[in-house]
Amino acid sequence: MTDHSLRPELKLFERHIARWDDYYNAPADIANRKLDAYPYLGPGFTFTCRDKKDTKLLHGLFAFNYSAVVSCGISASSLPGMRYGIPRLVSAVADQLFSDNREEILKNFYSYNEAEFVGEWTNRGSEVR
Repeated sequence: MTDHSLRPELKLFERHIARWDDYYNAPADIANRKLDAYPYLGPGFTFTCRDKKDTKLLHGLFAFNYSAVVSCGISASSLPGMRYGIPRLVSAVADQLFSDNREEILKNFYSYNEAEFVGEWTNRGSEVR
């Protein structure tokens, strides 16, 4: 099933979610309306927008379920495929979290000043200068 309006958590966003028919027009002899209705996902199971100006509306929303099968293969729709899908999903979520907070993360990283990591150990090894 690919009708996102039936999912309460997606109901407000579903009209912004790009579908396969927004990006690909299959030749008439192989066209399939059901496949066309699947979401057009990014490589990390991220929803993509029909209109690029609405990208922020879908930011942080992922589809790790059967609706990902057309965009991402069986990696989210079967147990054997999860071996490959879960690392892709985790990587995409981690990348997005880092990107969203990179200024703060890097500021904290470069200002870190704990003696254990930046100090000099004395000859006795028990004191930090």
